Formats: sequence, C-alpha cells, structure tokens
Amino acid sequence: MSSIKNCNVAVIGGAGFIGSHMVNHLIEDRGCNVLVLDNLITGSKKHVNSNATFEWCDIRDDEKELAATFKHHGIQYVFNYAAEPYIPECFERPMHFFDINARAVLQVLNACQRSNVKGVLQMSSAEIYGDMAGKIKETDPISPHSTYGVSKVAADGLVQVRWKEAAVPAIALRQFNCIGERETHDYVVPEIITQLCNPKSWGDLIGKVYLGNNTVRDFMYAGDAVRMAVELLESERYGEVFNMGSETGVRIYDLAKTIAKLCGYSDCHIAVDGARMRPWDIEHLQSDNSKLYATIKARPEVSLVDALQRTIDYYKNNKFNWGW
Repeated sequence: MSSIKNCNVAVIGGAGFIGSHMVNHLIEDRGCNVLVLDNLITGSKKHVNSNATFEWCDIRDDEKELAATFKHHGIQYVFNYAAEPYIPECFERPMHFFDINARAVLQVLNACQRSNVKGVLQMSSAEIYGDMAGKIKETDPISPHSTYGVSKVAADGLVQVRWKEAAVPAIALRQFNCIGERETHDYVVPEIITQLCNPKSWGDLIGKVYLGNNTVRDFMYAGDAVRMAVELLESERYGEVFNMGSETGVRIYDLAKTIAKLCGYSDCHIAVDGARMRPWDIEHLQSDNSKLYATIKARPEVSLVDALQRTIDYYKNNKFNWGW
C-alpha cells in the first residue's frame, strides 16, 4: 500500500458536501497539501477549509488545462467528487447529467494520465444497481433506473477500461447514501429535517412529514466515508470497483420517525405526497462491504443516530438554512 500522508492532493468538487469532508480529513488528519477544484454550481467557498488552495474549475473544459493545473501544483493523488447527484433533476436534464457524470469523468482520467498522477478515486454510486433484496455485492447485476444511474455506470466502466487500456491508476467507489454537515441537496434527510426542524412547530407532540416513496436506503456518515475512501485509494487496487455503505438498510418512513424524535417530537405522522413520488424508483439499496473490508482496516465509527444528530445540529447552527 502507498501512503497519501503529506502528499499534494486535488479534490475536485471539494467545495461540495462529501468533497468538503474529504478536504478536511486530508488536511487535518493526513497533513496533505490540498488543491480544491470546483465550479461552485452546488458547492460553496465557505465550505472550503482555510488551509486549502482553491481554484475555480469546470471539468467539462479542456482536459489539457486540467492536466496543466495538476502539473503546476505537483498533484500526486486526485479525488473526483464532482457530479450532478440530485436524481429528480435528471428526468428533465438527462444530457446535462451525462455530460458531467460521464464524459467529463473521461476528461479527468485523461488529465490524470497526462500529468502522471499516482492514483485517482472516482466516485460511482449505488444507483447503478437495480431492485434486489438484501445486501448488494459488486458482482450483482447492474440495472440503473435513471439517467443519473446510467451516467455513473459509464464513469464506473471508464475507470476499469482506462486502467486496462492505458494504465490510468483509478479506482471506482460505488458510494451508498451519505449524511452529515454541509449537505448540498434536499434529498431525503435534509428534506425531512427541513419539514420537522421548524421553530414554528416546536412544542407540538406529533410532527408531520410529506414524503414520497418508502424505499430502503443505506446511510453512512460522510466523515467516515472519506476516511475509508482514502485508505481504499492507498490500497492501489487500480481498475477495480468497490461498494461502500453502512451495511444497514432503513426505510425512509422509519428514518423520518427517528429524525422526528431527535427533533423533540413524541411521534411522527407520514403523509404520502404523490408529487414527491419518484418514477421507477429502486426499492432496496443496501451495501455489502465484504470486498472493501477485505482490502482496508478502517470501519464506520459514527452511528446512524449520531450522524442524523450532527446533520440536525448543523442545520440549526446555520440559522435553519442549508445554504443552497
């Protein structure tokens, strides 16, 4: 295994949700010199660690310029968290999603090849899988239910073939859902918190939440996810794909009840809102981390309840505003 400690590292999308957690971990726990590249469409400069170097960048632009940026800063490792992740929007903007999540990924990989980067971690997604019961392994069938999922399949495949074609040292991480501070989209947890964590409703015994599909999802704390992701890249398992999640599945309606209790309610009433129903949704996404755990020593340390509490506290401390 290699070591990222004290290295020059670029985090693309480092002003966003998980990317900003990665930047903090690299600087505070690994002593790295971190370059944050972000176009600030969904990210924010206020999320960027003050000890990082920030440069505006859109990975859809010229890959030669991106390679030159890597060379100028002596970048040794790259984490690509840049993406259009909010699935409901892909139904109306499929070309936009594919452009950023697939074509631009190839440009990042090419830029890394041009600049002789030692290792790349490309974020894939659990959304590449279709409906199946129980925990999901990397060998299970791929059957995306959205343009977003299809774009991540393409990115996932590019990592594998570019390693075989040109020895581009990249790993694809099929990340299941993350929660925590600095969320950048109102998907599931932030939406539930926004509805329940409202000062106007404090004192009520029963909270009320309007929700769509009651699917099963796997949530892990973003701080745990980035810590484990760094160790995975250090494993040098290039050209491979890995799942990462908490391995615990929870139904969205049950999740809402847990959040309600953390917000001070004795109970929670779920109102089904047809406008929030997602077409052709995936019923069950739950990670099997067997391959990952055979590769790295790190394990999740923050429980679901604690991760939810940290997310709620962030929202409250941010004056009941997510910032998007």
